[in-house]
Amino acid sequence: MSSGRQRRRVVPDYMAAARVVVPEHISIERTTLVYVAPDVVANGLDPPASHLLTLLEEGPLSVYECAAHLGLPYCVVRLLVAGLVAGGTLLTRDPPPADLPDLEILELVLSGLRAL
Repeated sequence: MSSGRQRRRVVPDYMAAARVVVPEHISIERTTLVYVAPDVVANGLDPPASHLLTLLEEGPLSVYECAAHLGLPYCVVRLLVAGLVAGGTLLTRDPPPADLPDLEILELVLSGLRAL
């Protein structure tokens, strides 16, 4: 019987990336899209890494989305992803650039707000 409270993890969150070799420079950000490299064999991976690969089987996700689905802090998932990218298991790409609004329209809106 559960009391409605969420079960506490037996292993602390930071242990999810304990055995991952992390490169010196980590270029993984919150919005970096992560996907599984082609022809990857997932044998011998830690449970968090194998859960991440299972999650990414359906398609790429951002690092933040991966953290939310795995229930781990962003910083832990960032290290996990960086280590798996360094090992060739995962690939990353930057998200497409956002279309920024026209500067003239923003200036007109600002002047209109100031006129109020």
